Amino acid sequence: METDYDVVIIGGGVCGCSVVFELSRRGYRCLLLEKNDTIVAEASAGNSGMLHTGFDALEKSIELDCIRRCQSKIFELTEKLGVPVRKIGATMVAWNEQQLARFPDIVSKCSAAGFDDVRQLSVSQLQQREPYLSNKGLGALWIPSEAVTDPWLLPVLLAHDARKKGAQIITKARVESCQWNGSVWEILSTHGGYRAKCVVNCAGLYGDIIDRLAGKSQFSIRPRKGQYTIYSQSARPLINSSIVPVPTSIGKGVIVFKSVYDNVVVGPTAENVDSRQRATIDGDICRRLHSVARDTVPLLNKHNVVGHYTGVRPATQFKDYIINADHERNWITVGGIRSTGLSACLGISEIVRELVETRIGLEPSRGACLTVSTPSVTFTKYGSAFIDGQEYCVKHPLTFVGKTNSFSKM
Repeated sequence: METDYDVVIIGGGVCGCSVVFELSRRGYRCLLLEKNDTIVAEASAGNSGMLHTGFDALEKSIELDCIRRCQSKIFELTEKLGVPVRKIGATMVAWNEQQLARFPDIVSKCSAAGFDDVRQLSVSQLQQREPYLSNKGLGALWIPSEAVTDPWLLPVLLAHDARKKGAQIITKARVESCQWNGSVWEILSTHGGYRAKCVVNCAGLYGDIIDRLAGKSQFSIRPRKGQYTIYSQSARPLINSSIVPVPTSIGKGVIVFKSVYDNVVVGPTAENVDSRQRATIDGDICRRLHSVARDTVPLLNKHNVVGHYTGVRPATQFKDYIINADHERNWITVGGIRSTGLSACLGISEIVRELVETRIGLEPSRGACLTVSTPSVTFTKYGSAFIDGQEYCVKHPLTFVGKTNSFSKM
């Protein structure tokens, strides 16, 4: 076994990067273990890049709490880190009378949850805001606080900041066993063995497997695939906000939105799949997304598709997140963080830090360092980024396309 740590974080997706950022700045000696050859490479490399407000999250849910906590601090942090963010808002469009009839109830629920800025638009107001939208819309809701950001750069810079504060990040380190000896955890990985006073499971699509290694069985991952189509930046004048459908019990539905780099994107779909691996592109779904794009914004038909990508979300049998602590064995589980992980990341890490401090009762071994400095970031045309001189491989298609104007190298 190698050097002891205060906390070992398993998983280098957006949640793991946020947790190592938060705990390292508070003075905890942290190690992040990632099984892939680079961080932010699996579920977190297949999201939309949206920063949702949580207006449609379950009332009194852990998810809503995390999103609200994140919203209160993420815009100040992204400015300090130099991460691009654009508050473009969202327009929820009713395409039939049944959807339109749901609007008063949606507005009422939003108001009760504290989202007082959500308001209904008439057909003429909708057409004025979104002149290139299909004229079949019967009305809309305007949700002004929805935003988009770089879905890859944000978590990578959080991890990079943790590194500057002394955290160790080791890739190609798949965890194979977790043993509690009564006082510390002994973690064996393909890179080596480590000891830690506390473990945080942020393993995403493999979170249930990691929990079982620790003798726990709280949930089962039920992978859910989402597929996207990316249009060229030439289409950016066609929408002014994210065009969202009226949500169903299954999810938010297919959205037409602009990435922070002005590529128009259509997606995601939601299909339950058996494999946890990133799914292949399905031609039938591509045609379906093209149809949604055409029906929503007809002139998208005249712009080039520059790529498609998929993501697999770590859905579970539960509708809410799973964030809890086993204080007898110093184990924290962060599981079932589905499509809103980016929107909730700083809230998730704040709750984890509170659990470490109060539920686990672990004191940091170092002094806190809350200062965040703006790093130097340079992207290359070959799909990597140098951050303060350290190279990171860009794994998210929206970042890759937006910064290199290429898709074929992905």
